[in-house]
Amino acid sequence: MIALLAFVTVAAFGTWIPLAQLLPGVPRRSRIFYVTVGNVVFAGIALLAGGGHLVLGWRGFWLPLAGGVVWTAGSYSGFRASETIGIARAAGTWTPLNIIVAFAWGALLFGELDHFPGIRFILLAVALAAVLAGVLLIVGSQDSSGARVVPAVPPSPQAIEAEPGRPAPRALGGLLWAGAAGLLWGSYFVPAQWAAEPAQVSDFPLALGILGAGLALALPAGEPARLGLRALTAQLGAGVLFGIGNFTLLGLVARVGTGTGFTIAQLSLLVNASIGIWAFHSPEPGTPAARKVIAGIMIAGVGGCLIGAMR
Repeated sequence: MIALLAFVTVAAFGTWIPLAQLLPGVPRRSRIFYVTVGNVVFAGIALLAGGGHLVLGWRGFWLPLAGGVVWTAGSYSGFRASETIGIARAAGTWTPLNIIVAFAWGALLFGELDHFPGIRFILLAVALAAVLAGVLLIVGSQDSSGARVVPAVPPSPQAIEAEPGRPAPRALGGLLWAGAAGLLWGSYFVPAQWAAEPAQVSDFPLALGILGAGLALALPAGEPARLGLRALTAQLGAGVLFGIGNFTLLGLVARVGTGTGFTIAQLSLLVNASIGIWAFHSPEPGTPAARKVIAGIMIAGVGGCLIGAMR
């Protein structure tokens, strides 16, 4: 069961963002809103199919709901990062941060570092150093020739090319957005886990929080915008994929722990970044920048896996 949950989580989390960005021209807030609709539909079906029922208490309902608001803020940050510096670089930056933040929550709230022997703390420091080295390699993947970062969707006219040896201000902003996504996405599921409810129960108020925050984000901008059938199907499908991954993640962390479960989920980076490079050409396959991204992902991934194994 653990292996199945892990596989589904990795596959779903690795594909929902590329699917959401498949068709350009969808406003960012509308993109997030329609994804949240797909997610809440899946969560409602899972709740009914599992025979669960909701209790409007702070622990079983309001805590997961608050986690949903955190996820939407992370999603907005993640889309901003992906549009600015590309899926591969953005995901390669936020994923190691996701791991560190989730592992810290596991230690603080669930005692997952209790009774650690000294040697494990040394290994943890080495693993964190590997994560940091991988992130720095990804951050430094800007072509030394000064070529502009190729975003996952067309940039605004204000996109600025970098001078040789110096990252563009736009790229630095993208890395900050990716860092925010790392902090927020590494935390959003913790309230639902802390509630200690079955996955199909805690997932529904989590999805409601995501939907409510997505609507609050879209309305001030005069959205959600009307979409064509293809664009609407892609966004709703991305939401269902996220919902599947989120549901299986809650089941996974309940079985193997916060740090380990979320680290396993972040192996979706291999799927996500591969799609970014080979489908979106962000960065171009075979270029030094792409090779640096892949190397950084592998180094950070090794560090993340070591962290996840230390329960």
